[in-house]
Amino acid sequence: MFESQFLGPRVSYIDRIKGINYFLIFLIIILFSFGMLALYSISGQDFDLWPKNHLYRFILGLFCIFFLSMINMERIFKFAYPIFILNVIILAAMPLIGTETMGATRWIKVAGFSLQPSEFVKYTLVLALAKYYHSIQDEDVNALSKLFIPFLITLTPALIVVTQPDLGTAVIIIFGSISIFWVAGLSYKFFVSSGILFILSIPVGWQFLREYQKDRVYTFFNPERDPLGNGYHILQSKIALGSGGFFGKGYLNGTQSHLNFLPEMHNDFIFTMFGEEFGFVGTLGLLTIYLIIILVSIRMALMSRSLFGRYLSIGVTSVFSIYIFINISMVIGLIPVVGVPLPFLSYGGSSMLAIMCGFGLLMNCYIHQRANLEKGDLFS
Repeated sequence: MFESQFLGPRVSYIDRIKGINYFLIFLIIILFSFGMLALYSISGQDFDLWPKNHLYRFILGLFCIFFLSMINMERIFKFAYPIFILNVIILAAMPLIGTETMGATRWIKVAGFSLQPSEFVKYTLVLALAKYYHSIQDEDVNALSKLFIPFLITLTPALIVVTQPDLGTAVIIIFGSISIFWVAGLSYKFFVSSGILFILSIPVGWQFLREYQKDRVYTFFNPERDPLGNGYHILQSKIALGSGGFFGKGYLNGTQSHLNFLPEMHNDFIFTMFGEEFGFVGTLGLLTIYLIIILVSIRMALMSRSLFGRYLSIGVTSVFSIYIFINISMVIGLIPVVGVPLPFLSYGGSSMLAIMCGFGLLMNCYIHQRANLEKGDLFS
């Protein structure tokens, strides 16, 4: 078993607090504020409907960021595998311990709260892969013997999540893993061959899709085939975005959302509602903030002196980026509709906490990058 031992200089709690990237925290707070504005408008100016819980969850998420930032990195490294394995066990046990909502068994009740374990596995998976590739840094990562474990780590939770069913989460799990494979140095031949294999497996995979998932694909290619049924979501989404124009209809003046034409507007389709009220200018500003957060996160990742910290930071940043890409592509009709929330805007406790825990791990790596974290100093 691979063990960690911190041999370099310890980072005091005072230095950790000073070392937090408060600019990144500031950007996250801005995004959250946009989410509060959107949810307040969607709720008909009823703060108790959605905004209040969104605020509570965000405060808890901030606590998670600061808490994870204060943990010694070697402890995170040491427990990376156990945390991931526990998360997978909970996922596998969902048919027994989970609660079914709208035909899907994805949630468990914990102290009166509903949590979605699949949201957290995106980050515990990254944690496990980061530890694995750090442990074989002097070996050939392209050797077949070195591919079995990362494949197992990736495919196990992905296949479990698909059966819940939750195709959107499975996609994020796969692409989050790919980002670490890439920075770990896997040959481009691996990605080309995997892409070809995926394309060839589409006819087989199609047979295992549920009917509503097949309908989403049909609707993606032709939303007008069922405008009052499966195509309703995306058609109303496009109408709302288009009606926003350049400057939008104005805050609290959205018609598609306030007249309930737009479905799931507090969750997956909140970007559409935002675009209707704030227009092209508002959505451009929102996307700019997302882009800055991604760029800042990448810079923080590249500053890490340990491979573990670098892999973990890149993985966290990639998962966050994939959230944004899939959600926005979905609501504007570039990809089929899947259940993926927009970070910090969409109403959802599990996704909010998971994303902010991810940023807590990123912040921890950033704080420790100033210490002597070369190989042999942090992990051995």
